[in-house]
Amino acid sequence: MSEQIFHIALADDWEGAARFGEYEASTRAHTLDQIGFIHAATAEQLEHVLATVYGDVNLPLAVIVIDQDALRDAGVDIRWEETAGPSGTPGRWVPRIMGAVPLDPDIVVATIPLEKHGENWAVPDLSGYSVGEAAS
Repeated sequence: MSEQIFHIALADDWEGAARFGEYEASTRAHTLDQIGFIHAATAEQLEHVLATVYGDVNLPLAVIVIDQDALRDAGVDIRWEETAGPSGTPGRWVPRIMGAVPLDPDIVVATIPLEKHGENWAVPDLSGYSVGEAAS
């Protein structure tokens, strides 16, 4: 098993994808067709994404654990892109999934329900997964 990347999904979107055998939500309220890729993150980026993108969401969320090699073997590319930092400074490298995610157990290693503690989403324990750093 290779290193994993992570996607935060609205639980309803994820459960709905089971009917079709693949997942196509890019981020909240946007599809793969609209954006051109599915947003993903490294383990170290999850807290930031949960706070900035999903902080105001009060619907059930899940972290989807995705095996990079298995996804590539299924013909879905992953591109690492640098996001812009404040005032034009270098940002961080983030993974972009360039196609629909097949709901295959070799690709989707785990689905972890998220819990909200007060106003903040708690990052789950990911110690059981191979969580490499961002590629550059």
